[in-house]
Amino acid sequence: MTSTNFGQRFTRAAAKIPSAFGKNSAPGTTVYGRITNMGEQPKLKYGGAPGEVDTDEHGNTVMQMFVTLETPNGPRNLYPTSRMEQAIGRAMDAAGATDFDRGATLSVTYTGPDPDNDKARLYNAVYTPEVRANGGGR
Repeated sequence: MTSTNFGQRFTRAAAKIPSAFGKNSAPGTTVYGRITNMGEQPKLKYGGAPGEVDTDEHGNTVMQMFVTLETPNGPRNLYPTSRMEQAIGRAMDAAGATDFDRGATLSVTYTGPDPDNDKARLYNAVYTPEVRANGGGR
């Protein structure tokens, strides 16, 4: 028989950075802030038990990208889908940026469902590279 430490479970849940967009986010919802962290983490299983991770057909953990933004409402995580990645890529091109860096500012707006796929969402993004000191004095 295993015992569950509910205190640890609740503490972990309270410390988790909230998602920037939820399933009930309305079109027009915008999240913006300074990029403070990015990386990959195990993807949680859709409809699974709390904390259950998704696995592929070989039993390997499915990983997902996350981007943490420091917003006026505190830190929020983005979990980019392919359409969000496309929007961010277009924003980086428009800004002339070649790297996606911590310290840059990112704004992502959920514009609505994809008319060609009702399970997909469309986004617009604006990327502003971090202004770095040029190292010289005047």
